[in-house]
Amino acid sequence: MAEKILREQAKEAEEHGGLDPDVAEAAGLAHDLGHPPFGHIAEETLDELLRTQGVQDGFEGNAQSFRILTKIAVSDAMSSPSQKSIPGLNLTRGTLNAVLKYPWLHGQNDAKKNKWGAYFDEQEVFDWVRIRQPFPPGVKSIEAELMDWADDITFAVHDLIDFFRAGQIPLERLGDPGGLAEREAFFEEVFTRCPELLGRRSLFEDSFENILTLFYMDRRYTGSREQRRHIWQFSTVLISRFVEAIKLRTDHTSPVMIEEFARDEVRVLKELTWHYVIVHNDLATGQHGQQRVIRELFRIFLGAAERKRDWKLFPLSLREQLAGAADDSRLLVRIVTDHIAGMTEKEAISQFRTLTGAA
Repeated sequence: MAEKILREQAKEAEEHGGLDPDVAEAAGLAHDLGHPPFGHIAEETLDELLRTQGVQDGFEGNAQSFRILTKIAVSDAMSSPSQKSIPGLNLTRGTLNAVLKYPWLHGQNDAKKNKWGAYFDEQEVFDWVRIRQPFPPGVKSIEAELMDWADDITFAVHDLIDFFRAGQIPLERLGDPGGLAEREAFFEEVFTRCPELLGRRSLFEDSFENILTLFYMDRRYTGSREQRRHIWQFSTVLISRFVEAIKLRTDHTSPVMIEEFARDEVRVLKELTWHYVIVHNDLATGQHGQQRVIRELFRIFLGAAERKRDWKLFPLSLREQLAGAADDSRLLVRIVTDHIAGMTEKEAISQFRTLTGAA
């Protein structure tokens, strides 16, 4: 998308402070680093646990990504002449700005109270990153806008295809002329869960019909060569359609404009995944167990962090950090959270079983 904009709107890009495709790519690679094991359910659980410990800005996956890039990750960067190691990856201002999907600290945006891009602990580097932003406070950079839209496209298209192939989203029934009841059940659940869409119901349903005209598979996925070809064709058409829908604005209120039809169609596709997968009972029951894993790990590791004799439960790198934060209870909580959030799902489950003696 960055290369497309530079081909089509090079002058506008320059007027907006420039656009670098490498920075956009780096942001795409970095933006989800802060997601904890088990995704959003663990994100909510960690946020709640930190607040109960008095950490006002809690936990947020995007802020955790920024913390990883600027403080937790280790590189070979050294400051001169003192030759002290620089925390984080020593990335450029432009790259860090591109990662800021929510370019504000906790409590600085009433419209998005549950989203923020950096913790108070990283405010100094956050302010350094944002000081040369050519747009008003709270407005994303061009590269961050591209990263955000690319993320939406990925969720909308690739997740949909994956879950269709897994037999969880019945696109073949939704597209069948006889599948009216299936479509109505989908619409009713979505508009009940998302009442803000009710005023645009007819447009939402029109977007749904537009998508179905592009998908012409009349049976469930079996993996035949012809079906695989149709799926690749379907995803290619959708991605191309959405990539072409983004353009630079000519004013400085915000960097980009995305065609309304594309926003509506992406929202419809995302709602299919929400309806058939995310709010499904099977996922909810699994999430209950995942919450227990996160809560128990937090309890055990926080207790260990507060008792030096139990620091052996942590890897050496964490013990070094704990030694520097022994008198700061809030920082101890943040270090424990960093440890849990940095685990894979398999690691979290393994640690839970080992530390609790669970079978």
